[in-house]
Amino acid sequence: MYPKIKSSGQQRVELNEEILKKVLKRISSGRISEVADDIGLPYDLVYNLLHGRINSLSAKNYKLIFGEAPPKQAVKRVDSAYFREMVRLWLFLNGDVSEADLYREFYRDKNVKKVDYRIFSEVTQTVEKKIEQAMEQKFIYQGFDRSDIIELIRELSLIGKQERVFYNDIKPILRFVAETLKINPTRILNQWFVRYEEGELKTVSKKVYDDALELEKRIESALRSGSRYEVEKIREEIYGKKTGYILFSEIEEELEFLRKFGGKNPRQYLGRSISHYKKSRLKRIASWRALKIKNACCKLIDDQPEITLKSLPNSHRRTKLKKLLTVLKSYSISKVIKDINDIERFILMPAYYHEKYNTNEHGLISLNKAGYFLGMSKTAFDFLVSEHLDIFKRIGTYNKEWYLPYLYLKKIKEKNGFDIVKAKYEMLAKKYKT
Repeated sequence: MYPKIKSSGQQRVELNEEILKKVLKRISSGRISEVADDIGLPYDLVYNLLHGRINSLSAKNYKLIFGEAPPKQAVKRVDSAYFREMVRLWLFLNGDVSEADLYREFYRDKNVKKVDYRIFSEVTQTVEKKIEQAMEQKFIYQGFDRSDIIELIRELSLIGKQERVFYNDIKPILRFVAETLKINPTRILNQWFVRYEEGELKTVSKKVYDDALELEKRIESALRSGSRYEVEKIREEIYGKKTGYILFSEIEEELEFLRKFGGKNPRQYLGRSISHYKKSRLKRIASWRALKIKNACCKLIDDQPEITLKSLPNSHRRTKLKKLLTVLKSYSISKVIKDINDIERFILMPAYYHEKYNTNEHGLISLNKAGYFLGMSKTAFDFLVSEHLDIFKRIGTYNKEWYLPYLYLKKIKEKNGFDIVKAKYEMLAKKYKT
């Protein structure tokens, strides 16, 4: 894997007008076969060059023709191995990001409608230099340089090939999922399940098995909750949503709330009897109907503030609770800012002597990357360091740049109250930016 990352043998040089003239001048001085033998290029390549059928050259062939490496600005495509490994690493570190998300980010100026997944696989041996640079820049923004990125890729590779699990071990899970949610096993296996049943395939990846186990736990939890919506939501996540519609079970509670506290008949919102939905003959309603129901709920809650929190539909109850918690959190942060700077110092105070932190066993993290390790924005961490500079200078080590002990950062990250300290400085950073 890694020799490919270091290789630049597949760089491509775009034949702009200037370079094309130089190429034609160099190879049109004799017969094609003689020129090909003289330079050491395949006959077909020279022939196609002369007839304008090629718009780029490999860096190797460029050097054979001109006797020198191509100018850096002329290199438009590079070996895709390093790019692919960066993508794999980024997806590993950011579970909520997909290849499609990255593709649209790279080509946002082209209004992309269809994702070309070939750039993420070995089908395409080269990629545009600009998207390799864009991918690398995402890591640089987080405080990593190229050597750091390659080291992280190496560490990721140590995970090794995925362990395989026998199909018979996952089969009971597939049966449970099929019986409870009517989900075809093919959706879980990412392969036509008949191939497993007929013995053509005998094992699944550890990831597929782990995902199936997690799905089984989620289904069991949803069944225990007694919520029809929680169960149907899982099925919809796997099969995908229907555009313009939502699950009836998502607004079922709101309809009951409107009937009980507002005297509203569900038919006026659904356009038909609710029995069609209760008996599961119909599972979805139009999004505009759902919005009408939710708005009616909000109006009823505003008109009747005496309705208890416990009586509200779950979604509205969560909204109310979230507002209350936001107020409490803001109050807590204000108290931290105003009153308890000593407690903050206590949280940041080293638990060990400087010597114990700096042993080879635990290692060091550069100051530039410490904020990322603690889950803080750069501005917030800078504020934290400037406020407690004496502590960080005492515990830090300077060798061309400042380093902090990994063990020290790990310990303060685990301390009770550090989340409040983080929130304080994030709030200060937000105010500073605005």
